[in-house]
Amino acid sequence: MSTGEQWLNWLAAGDVAAFLCRRDGAEVVIVDRTPVFEAVAILGDGWPGEEALRARLAQGWPDRDGSPSVLHVDDAPEWTCVVQAIDDHASSCVGIVRRTTARQRYNDGFHSIVETLPDIVARLDRNHRHLYINPAIEQMTGLSPQAFIGKSKREIGLPPELVAQWESLVDRVLASGAPAEEVHELPTSHGFRHFLTRVVPEYRGDGELRTVLSTSHDITELTSLQRQLAVLASTDPLTSLLNRRGLLERLEEELSRSRLGSGHVNLLMLDVNNFKAINDEHGHMAGDHVLVAIAEVLRKLVGANDFVARIGGDEFCVGLVDSDPHSVRAAAEHVRRRIRDLGAGDGCPCEVSVSVGHTADTGADQSVSDLMAHADQSMYADKADRRDQR
Repeated sequence: MSTGEQWLNWLAAGDVAAFLCRRDGAEVVIVDRTPVFEAVAILGDGWPGEEALRARLAQGWPDRDGSPSVLHVDDAPEWTCVVQAIDDHASSCVGIVRRTTARQRYNDGFHSIVETLPDIVARLDRNHRHLYINPAIEQMTGLSPQAFIGKSKREIGLPPELVAQWESLVDRVLASGAPAEEVHELPTSHGFRHFLTRVVPEYRGDGELRTVLSTSHDITELTSLQRQLAVLASTDPLTSLLNRRGLLERLEEELSRSRLGSGHVNLLMLDVNNFKAINDEHGHMAGDHVLVAIAEVLRKLVGANDFVARIGGDEFCVGLVDSDPHSVRAAAEHVRRRIRDLGAGDGCPCEVSVSVGHTADTGADQSVSDLMAHADQSMYADKADRRDQR
């Protein structure tokens, strides 16, 4: 018995609509059929007929690489034919035909799309085990989809903190029956990347929630861009110090910490004396050089936990974290002297001086505006004293 006949006998025993065919030059000849195939040819609703099938076989004959061909006949979208070569020369083939419903065609199309998506798509049961995961997982982790099937992320050995976050998300959907989403940081073969993961419930025909479907979309570039924009929104473009917005946000953080009894913050407020005269005499570019030089002085003088901001045209603010009153006054004098010593080597075209105000510890019940007002008043008092001394 030939290989083709064996195939046909097996398929006939399984009540499969199948046939044997061979190529005769440009023509395709169907040489044998299973009983179910013959019944299809007689009774099949919408069946295109053997002539149309042979013409389509001639166009889509399988290659010699052993891969099957999936064929559709024009004007008969509900019928599909899968053809597999059964010899090394691909001169003879076995074919299987089936009629698909609209739902089956939808599912087949959906499956084809999911298989090629760059997003990670998975179906999980109530025990967090993978029933399906698409090939994108291998591109991200180096693990084949087969390594996930029947296993949970915990059993696969993913980081415990990720497993806990993931299982909490899935359990929330299983408990509520409502979709939910979170941003996860996942280990991949390209390093840790950020994904927006959305989990939706899947209900059976009887209304029971047995599985969930998850999709994970890589948002690493978007997250990086958002961070860059956040930095730009709180940074002074000339000096790269914090701007007023960045200062206010940082002060709110420090005062919140202070209210919890975890420390305190004091401020130095600086104003460049006669800055308008510098711009008028030397030009606005020279004025910018002065501001950049002052910013560099302040950046070098502060500690690792302190912060510096340019909050106006020629106004600067230094946040001294967990500093005592004596060190705040000492810092004010140090800043004043160091800026007075700036010269041409620092990019300053002229002598520069600043008025400096500072706060003392005033308790944890103060607001950001209170803290800045205290420093501002101290700075203007210092400016007035120096005018009087002249």
